[in-house]
Amino acid sequence: MRQRDRGGSRIKVGRPSIAAAAAFLFFSAALSAAQTTAVKRGITFMSSGVSIAVEKAETPEERSRGLMYRTSMGELEGMIFSFEKSGRQTFWMYHTRIPLTVIFLDDALKIVDMQNMAPCPGEDPGACPVYTSRVNARHAIEVNQGFVDKYRVKFGDYVAIGKGR
Repeated sequence: MRQRDRGGSRIKVGRPSIAAAAAFLFFSAALSAAQTTAVKRGITFMSSGVSIAVEKAETPEERSRGLMYRTSMGELEGMIFSFEKSGRQTFWMYHTRIPLTVIFLDDALKIVDMQNMAPCPGEDPGACPVYTSRVNARHAIEVNQGFVDKYRVKFGDYVAIGKGR
């Protein structure tokens, strides 16, 4: 092991153990498997008629992870977040590599807010901007930036959420 001086204090830096490397590989494989086996739902934007396949982030852990670490997403794919009750919903882009647009929906599935979100570079979560719905929302859909303009999605439009497949 070698030591590095950081601001007057000494820290030990060494190679990761085999157990740590194995744990990392296991976690990475589990995360990858979770992403590929997730239940998809169909979302249709009623005014334009475009449908997308979305993963549903159901548990607090899934909502917290969101689209972290992904480097791409299909043009007609996304992720939906549903909350127990309506409120000002907050998102951030820590460890998210894809520029996204978050579309906020009210209880009636009407679009009440949309915001572009930029990837957050670096490892400091405190440096990441926070995106909060401007009004109360019950659901949020994340799509690739550019989707809203390309498919003419607008405030006040409604969406239909299909069953899992």
